[in-house]
Amino acid sequence: MTSIAWLHGYTMDSRVWQALWQQLPEHQHVGIALPGHGTATHRPMPDSLAEWAGVVAEQVRDSGCRTLVGLSFGSCIALQLALDHPDLIDTLVLAAPTLAGVADDPQAKDRYLEMFLHYRAFGAGRGLARLWMAEPPPIFTGLRAHPDAYAGVEAVIAEHSFGELRTGAMGGLSKARHEPSQLRSIEVRTAVLVGSQDMPRFVENARLLGELLPNASVTTLDGAGHLPLLERPSDAARWLNGVLASSHTSQAVDA
Repeated sequence: MTSIAWLHGYTMDSRVWQALWQQLPEHQHVGIALPGHGTATHRPMPDSLAEWAGVVAEQVRDSGCRTLVGLSFGSCIALQLALDHPDLIDTLVLAAPTLAGVADDPQAKDRYLEMFLHYRAFGAGRGLARLWMAEPPPIFTGLRAHPDAYAGVEAVIAEHSFGELRTGAMGGLSKARHEPSQLRSIEVRTAVLVGSQDMPRFVENARLLGELLPNASVTTLDGAGHLPLLERPSDAARWLNGVLASSHTSQAVDA
């Protein structure tokens, strides 16, 4: 049995993993509560990516998990954790890989502005969640093809406070950058998963990680969009079991 720590995406919480966890009953799962999200809504969002990684590192250390999975925004934090706290994990899993310092999609910038204006006028709630999940950009397009999964994620996001739209707490992330020289220093075994229908910059991120990280493998999930772990939990579980089996074999050989 492998103990796995999970990092959700922006505006989500650990409830989004339930369908995938059901496909992985042989493992122990620990949902990490990101500040400002879910059960950690009361906890202020950190000012920098390094601080986000530090908060997660505390929870990973306490959990005893040696495998860390990150999705989208969670993958960016997971990558920073691997840089700042390389002793904490043996296996890093990055889905919809997100690199700090890569320019935002112009459509995403427009969406954030719409969200800010909506929040000022109407506050948080299902209306703001639906605005965030609308297209473009196609962040949730692939998930929309799976109505039950989409509805579950929408219900979770509708409970997000979106207080960062008032405080600007996420703005500090724009100062961070994952330089190629930093990425080359990450020696932990890393498995990258990207949907074939994801946005071009995330496909490019996956390619770069495959080239720069010494122990990285990249898998493309055909037909999946930006949230492959949530869109296709059965396929994702099979892939992840393969990653973990490979990691265990490699560790035995190394030992």
